[in-house]
Amino acid sequence: MTWALLLSLLVKSSLIAGAGLACSRLLAQRPVDRVDILRGVTCLLLALPVIMAVLPSLKLALLPAAEPLVSPQTLPLWQGEVGPVAGVEISGALPWPTPALIVGLIWLAGVAAVAGRLVLGLNTLDRWTQEGRPVKCPAWRTALDTQTTGQPPRLIANDRLSGPLSWGAAPGVILVDPTSLAERQAAPAILAHELAHLRRKDWVFLVLSRLSLALFWFNPLVWALHLDLVARSEEAADADALTTVDRQVYARALVRLAAHPVPRSIPCAASPMAADARTLKTRIACIMSNTPSRRRPLTVALTVAALAAVATPLAALELSRQDWASPPPPPEAPEPPPAPPEPPTPPSMVVAPPPAPPAPPAPPAPPAPPVFSSSYTYTYRGAPSPEAERAAADARAQADQARARADEARRGADQARTRADESRARAEIARLAGAQARANAAQARVEGEKARRMGEQARLQAAGARVDARRQMAQGAEQMRKGAQDLRAEAVRLRDPAYRARQIAENRARGNRVTDAELVALSASLPADADRMERDADRMARDARRQD
Repeated sequence: MTWALLLSLLVKSSLIAGAGLACSRLLAQRPVDRVDILRGVTCLLLALPVIMAVLPSLKLALLPAAEPLVSPQTLPLWQGEVGPVAGVEISGALPWPTPALIVGLIWLAGVAAVAGRLVLGLNTLDRWTQEGRPVKCPAWRTALDTQTTGQPPRLIANDRLSGPLSWGAAPGVILVDPTSLAERQAAPAILAHELAHLRRKDWVFLVLSRLSLALFWFNPLVWALHLDLVARSEEAADADALTTVDRQVYARALVRLAAHPVPRSIPCAASPMAADARTLKTRIACIMSNTPSRRRPLTVALTVAALAAVATPLAALELSRQDWASPPPPPEAPEPPPAPPEPPTPPSMVVAPPPAPPAPPAPPAPPAPPVFSSSYTYTYRGAPSPEAERAAADARAQADQARARADEARRGADQARTRADESRARAEIARLAGAQARANAAQARVEGEKARRMGEQARLQAAGARVDARRQMAQGAEQMRKGAQDLRAEAVRLRDPAYRARQIAENRARGNRVTDAELVALSASLPADADRMERDADRMARDARRQD
């Protein structure tokens, strides 16, 4: 993992994730269409490393060149042997890690952290499923059988949960918390939401999005893509559930679930029905606004295809350093041939006189100057010696070596020109791809302007819908308060033995068996139920006031 590869992954994943987020918000109106676009972008992010490994790379020399400290042409090559140096001891300590190794270790640590959290979440969900107990409540079982056509999912209750959630491939598992299990009237709404998640395979794409986070954990845009996918999946499940459940009943069930705080022990491998209270206001507004827009499957398909067409050549681009242009080496001057040896002095034929007193020796006669020719040979007065012939042969061998090095330099220059031509061709291909991307971006801006105008109209319609939602929530709060008063009045009446006797007789006439002890216990529990209804009514009234 080098700096160039990490920078390339950051740039490519940012362009793909940013384009996916922009297209999902500008080109789609329904949450279902937005989710489909975000799912396609998630799959493109997972396929990005595979495309980079399979396709031939198109190198772009955008990084600065790393100039060498010393030109290799100025350093002579050592061809001898290096022996031990006195006083120097070779240590066996390991060298310091390189920056590329440090970057690779940091990236692997991030991948292990995100992927490990996902594995722990899956293990937690499996353990909660194994530890839970099957739900046998008639209200829940009837709602589940009514809303499922094929093999129903497993319905498990676990005390460790704070909200219902679903996970697993088809038919899947639905986990229910004790508080939601006690509210039998909310069973159809909760099951409709979780069954919509299972039908739409939202959990599978949630896991795939977590895997893309593990690969690109260093990119904030990939995190934003994951959070947007989770939020839009919840809105799409809401829209699917409203086809079988009344809007007001579903909204009240969602508000009651959001009133319970979600602890941090919820695993990241699943998302509860009302986990994020920040998006609850938007979800309630979408639920209560009865203005469904038309689906655009062709727009979604073309958008994903366009993103894939742009992402494929983008994945093949590879950032590289610019070539360091070193100055051409100066031409090597031929070495001058060695000077010819001094010719021997001819012996003298004169008979020496009688010995005289010793005198200082005379200096030797200087040799005759050599005469150089254009072919680097030389002549001198007198017959050539064997040493001169060997020197001339050495000079010719050195000249041949110089010509061989010059030929090798010319071949290297030809190869460099060939690589430069290939780089220019790749740059031209990249330029054409950039022009195509700019044309697609211009088209996307035109579509975005249309979507903005339509969004403004939807915002005006949503404002009116919010007013209706506030009024309906206020009416619901008043009805819940009246229901609480009725429960308290019923509790007071049940304390009368004569009233209990009449209730026992009436139930016996209808075929139901009710005991006096059960009615006494019911009279004791009704005030608590009334208090809870009043608290829910107060929360609903506060929520209605906060929407102003």
